[in-house]
Amino acid sequence: MPRPALFYSVRLDSLSDFYTLSPWSLAEMSRRFGLGRSNLMGLLRGGRTISNDKLMALLRWSGLEVVDGKLRLAPGLHVWRVASAKHLEAFARLPAGLQPEDAWDLVTEADRPRREWIHLLSQSRDARQVLLSVRPDFYPLLRDRWPGLGRHDRLRHFAEGRKYDEIADRLGGEHLYIAPAEGIRLFTDTEAPNMGRAPEINEWARWLRQSLHVDTSPWLLPELAAEETQGGGLTPSATSVHPEACQHAWTALTHRLDTGGIHADICDVPVFSLGDIHPYPVGMVRLDRSFLGEKAMEQGKAQRLRLYKDENTGVMWLVVMNSESPCGLPDAFFSDRIGDFALVLQGESLLVGRISAPGQNILGRVLSRMVVHETDAHQIAAPG
Repeated sequence: MPRPALFYSVRLDSLSDFYTLSPWSLAEMSRRFGLGRSNLMGLLRGGRTISNDKLMALLRWSGLEVVDGKLRLAPGLHVWRVASAKHLEAFARLPAGLQPEDAWDLVTEADRPRREWIHLLSQSRDARQVLLSVRPDFYPLLRDRWPGLGRHDRLRHFAEGRKYDEIADRLGGEHLYIAPAEGIRLFTDTEAPNMGRAPEINEWARWLRQSLHVDTSPWLLPELAAEETQGGGLTPSATSVHPEACQHAWTALTHRLDTGGIHADICDVPVFSLGDIHPYPVGMVRLDRSFLGEKAMEQGKAQRLRLYKDENTGVMWLVVMNSESPCGLPDAFFSDRIGDFALVLQGESLLVGRISAPGQNILGRVLSRMVVHETDAHQIAAPG
């Protein structure tokens, strides 16, 4: 007699992404909770491999609540990591109920600031906190998508000499998270007695500013802040590009496409957003020589093509840059072709408009325009 199907009262679509962000592997989580790995894997693939009671126990152990049939973070300190493109995409897919608040503190080990991780602590108002530890070469991509990750009001230390590895190792006993009462004791502000070690912190601050363009001014010690100001007011640029982060963005986005982009008759074209300046692409499309034509295909192979999407209207503009430009703000150049559409910088925003005067400064020339809807695309003009 066939086994009756089990139906759960909660949507589990985001459970796999939630577990992907954990420092522990699925095999280790299965062992610590007391569940067969095959059962957990089957559950994450959409199977009904455990009873409803067992599922509810697993969710409580994981630090999740069920509200109106959807998953939500339970009170406690959740420890996540972003160390690969897989982690980055998992973080991006989390629904609202699992997203931490967009307000963050920067956290360092007091005795030896580490450069293996950028530690960030969400400033929660409801006892739901996330310690997000990011590999430095992925941090610029996260900051580009979630600007709050680049606005740190406070610098905190791990308290009492605690370290990230020690905190992560404590997960999976009674819970896959740290209880709220215990979590608040794991961090302390830099003003606390015996916690400020200026030489180490200052050296770390310089590295953050120079390597990752992090604005450390909200929490710099006064003497270093004065030194930075005397050195020319080195304010990190929001449009600065980290080379490894740029490569990660391209690798992750082209990985979504079916085949490699090295064929002679296709090229990968990154998608950027109009409006606020973002140095890294948000998507990638693959275009064929028959659509682009010979000249535009050469430009695409040279990484001089971009698609800019207007989120308000659904219009996408295919733009050619003056030089190779995989990430960052394109180099400006002069154009004398009055009346043509071009990508221009207006204040702190990017927009597409007509060239109105000879010698106007532009960032790229528009080759074609397309209107993209959720289910179709029309009004596509092939490049000339």
